[in-house]
Amino acid sequence: MPVAKTYAHMEIQGEPFSENKRMYVNVLAPKGIKKVRWYSDAEYARMYPNEVKDEPEFNAYRAFGFDNSNYITLYKGRNVEEWAENDRHNIWNNLIFNYYTPGRLELPNLTEGIEAVQLKWEQVAAKGNTMKPAEEVQKIVQSLIGMVSNSEYQGEKDEWIQKEVVVREKKSRDSRYGEKHTYVLVDAENNTYVWETNTKDYAINVAISLKMKVKEHKEINGEKVTVVWYCKEL
Repeated sequence: MPVAKTYAHMEIQGEPFSENKRMYVNVLAPKGIKKVRWYSDAEYARMYPNEVKDEPEFNAYRAFGFDNSNYITLYKGRNVEEWAENDRHNIWNNLIFNYYTPGRLELPNLTEGIEAVQLKWEQVAAKGNTMKPAEEVQKIVQSLIGMVSNSEYQGEKDEWIQKEVVVREKKSRDSRYGEKHTYVLVDAENNTYVWETNTKDYAINVAISLKMKVKEHKEINGEKVTVVWYCKEL
C-alpha cells in the first residue's frame, strides 16, 4: 500500500497505523515528521490509474522492521500494555504484532512478568517482501504471545447488559473530538470487552460497574471479544 506521489520519495518512519478506519504512515518531510495517508492498492489505482502498475509492491519486510536482522521481538505478559506505555523507547505497536521491537533497534529493559519472543520473517513471509494475510499472521503471533482465553461472547447485538469489569488494557490517541481511549475490559468470568470513548478516562486495573450496549461480537488475536458502546457507569 503506497503513499501519494508527493511523498513517495520521503523516508518512511515506523510502521503504518490505523486511525478513524483509515491507514496512515509517518514520513520524514523537509520540515519534520508528517502523517500522510497510506493507501490501499484499490485507492491508489483510483488516484493514479495509469501509473499503478509501475509502483513497487508494499515492502512488509522493511516497513515492519524485519530488515537487518530477519526477525522482530514480540512481548508477552499480563501487564504488557502498562509496561510498554510507560517505556515506549524502541517499542512499536500495531494491531497485527501488538507491542514489538524491530530487529534493528535495541531492546528495552524488561520488567518482572514480561517476556521477549522472537518472530522470524520466515514464519510470516509470503512472496518476496510481502507478508501473509493479516488474519493468518495474527494467529501466528497469538500462538507465540497469547494466553489461553476462556472469554465468551456476552449478550446479543443491540442488547443492554450490566457488568462489573476491570480495565485490563488502555490505548489513547488524539482525534478530532479530543483524546480517545480504547479500553479492554474483563469481568469476573474472564469475558473480554472492548470500549472506545472520548468522555471517560480510567487507569489500568480500575474496577467499574457499567451498563453497556452490545455493538458486535468479534475475534481478536484468537480471543472472543464483545465490543460495546453507549456505556454508562452505575
